[in-house]
Amino acid sequence: MMHHFRVSKRRIPRWLLVTAIILVICAVAIAVTSTLVCKEWLANKAADVHVVGISLKSISLTTITVNATLSVHNSSPIGAVLHRVAYDIYFEEGSNWVPLGNADETVDTMIKANSSTNLDVINEIGTLSAAGALYQAYRQGGSVNLKISGSAWVRIGPITTKIPFERIEKVGF
Repeated sequence: MMHHFRVSKRRIPRWLLVTAIILVICAVAIAVTSTLVCKEWLANKAADVHVVGISLKSISLTTITVNATLSVHNSSPIGAVLHRVAYDIYFEEGSNWVPLGNADETVDTMIKANSSTNLDVINEIGTLSAAGALYQAYRQGGSVNLKISGSAWVRIGPITTKIPFERIEKVGF
């Protein structure tokens, strides 16, 4: 016995609406999944951020100026934008990392396809905040271990992804 599925002419607009809603839901689900996959790929493959060096630019009675040089590599076939950089600076006291300062800059630096660029991020730290680091440097013969830990936000096409970075370096005063 064969059953025929018949839709009356009055119900056609309702069926079209239900079908359209289902198609929109599927399209949104695919778009969200694709965006998450693209972000994961960008974070792991397309862009890479490293701290190349940490140095002291100057020491005055009121501030210590720390320079962090970041290298951003764009391995994608399209250009990218380094949008923002944020990091915390710590100094090593015994076996603990003590907060020293932080930086948060919007930079909007272009990075060509398949190339790298370096960026200097300068951070001025109050001498009172840095007293512990200065004391550790004095105790260790003029140098102290500094750690920079943070993230860079890189935009490739319409997608922006957060890429973490960290480096520990012995810095002399």
